[in-house]
Amino acid sequence: MYDPDIGVGYGGKAKFVDFLGHRESFDLILFNSSKGERWYVFTFQIPDIEIRQGKTYKISFDLKAEYDKYLNYSYYGVGMGSSKDNESLLTHETKNLQLTLGRGFTPNVIVEASYVLRSIDYYDFREGDKGYLAPELLTLEKKFAPYVSIVLRYDTSDSQIHPTTGMRLMFQDDFAAGLVGSKDASFNRLTVDFRKYFLVFGAKDVFAFRTLVQYVGGDSIPLFDLSSLGGGGTLNCMRGYSLNRFLDKGKFLANVEYRFPIFWRLGGNVFADIGNVWPSLGDIAWGKTAVDYGLGLRFYMPDFAVRVDVGFSREGMGLYFNFNHVF
Repeated sequence: MYDPDIGVGYGGKAKFVDFLGHRESFDLILFNSSKGERWYVFTFQIPDIEIRQGKTYKISFDLKAEYDKYLNYSYYGVGMGSSKDNESLLTHETKNLQLTLGRGFTPNVIVEASYVLRSIDYYDFREGDKGYLAPELLTLEKKFAPYVSIVLRYDTSDSQIHPTTGMRLMFQDDFAAGLVGSKDASFNRLTVDFRKYFLVFGAKDVFAFRTLVQYVGGDSIPLFDLSSLGGGGTLNCMRGYSLNRFLDKGKFLANVEYRFPIFWRLGGNVFADIGNVWPSLGDIAWGKTAVDYGLGLRFYMPDFAVRVDVGFSREGMGLYFNFNHVF
């Protein structure tokens, strides 16, 4: 894979579904990149997320162990007024162990509760290409910051992997405090995520729309637990801007895609991303809203999609070669 934030990525993924005959799955990812990301993930799910899709079930159990280290992580400052020239670099390292219990009360209504043991470390602070080093980085220290997450989902989509119809509405609340074992963080992060999928001109022509609103409040918020926009990730997707390009307590994000078939398993898409971050609802600078647009290709496999996107913005171009839809 490739994107401008991590460079060329390489690695392997292995997944076993129903290997033990209990509808479970084991998933292992080993990943490195030319710009210094080291990402290793092991996931166990029972039942597997695609098997449980659109079904009622009494209990689901997910275990996820994750190690993620960025040797060249970027920080530009806080707020929509931050400058691209004020890029600073650091090494950002996280270790997570997440336990999740869920229940499908109906085929469409799912509730999940997670406890995430998490360690965050920041070090090796250095100047970016323009010779700037943000002084606030020098105060960062290693943090032990577990949190509890509660998720309520209403999901009528026809697939977690290749959605073509239906909608998804998700409410998520992440809570960190001494009460849940967090020594170095105290915050509450609320996220509302709405997604809608339509078939338009044919059985494989999909119009997809997503809007997301998030706000983080608290006395001690780890820097990169603030709301973030930029890059090609699911929750921060603005494909014409760098990863973490905009940070603040709150954010608004909208993504629109038209996905269409070309030949056999090959498809294309056109898209637009719109976003803004703010310190409070009363301080939203709508005139500084960021916009990007672009086009891409998709290669559809039964269990995943290969994705190539090219995004354009006022700050340049982003090329993303990755896996699965952004939303």
